[in-house]
Amino acid sequence: MDLEETLRELAPRLLRYGLARCGDPALAEEAAQEGLVALALRWRRAGPPEHAAGFAFAVTRRRLFRALARRRLLAPLAALRNGHGRHPEPDPERRALSRADLGRTLGAIRRLPPHEREALLLAVVGELPGDEAAAVAGVSRSAFKMRVLRARRRLQAALAQEPRDGDE
Repeated sequence: MDLEETLRELAPRLLRYGLARCGDPALAEEAAQEGLVALALRWRRAGPPEHAAGFAFAVTRRRLFRALARRRLLAPLAALRNGHGRHPEPDPERRALSRADLGRTLGAIRRLPPHEREALLLAVVGELPGDEAAAVAGVSRSAFKMRVLRARRRLQAALAQEPRDGDE
């Protein structure tokens, strides 16, 4: 597989992963783009990494973590600048993301323990093979598989407990 084909194949997966992690389309796109740029630079300097997808996901994951941490630190200042907590009207993309079923599912995913949520997102949204996903998460393959299994069970139980709109 060549660099251009790899980048084309990874771009939508990284974007979906970023969006599932943070819920912010602009931030997800920026982090995914940084992951792809880092992969391209690495590829051109030293050849393709052993696991190109794992490399790009690891970079994207770090970028998202840093951006979300920075956002949490700066949130009080942003609230002051925006008029004491008033938020602008959501853009069309954000309104689309808040649809009932998607909102319920994303909420349930966000309530998962962090290590299980991360494993689920890497495996399902990121579509990473087990070895690469385990390496990105920094655990063994068997520990990673157990995290995904537990996350799926918790998510299934959480969604079964919550009433859907119109079911009440």
